[in-house]
Amino acid sequence: MTTWIIAYNKDGNTATLKIESAHQPDIDEAVELVTRKAEQDYAGQESEHEHDPDLENTPATRLAERFGITITGISQA
Repeated sequence: MTTWIIAYNKDGNTATLKIESAHQPDIDEAVELVTRKAEQDYAGQESEHEHDPDLENTPATRLAERFGITITGISQA
């Protein structure tokens, strides 16, 4: 297994999530993993606003809208 680091930005600060995986996670996997972590770490702190209809409704967009988190990178440790 390889250790992978998913870097993400929240409130102007960079944070990381380390995972063990045989393959490099793609962006969709990274968004899912960070969303799960955000649901645990930031429960009750979700943003209360409606989806911008001009933006595509993707898991990454929902993560940004709900928690103000954007994925900034995926690298091998």
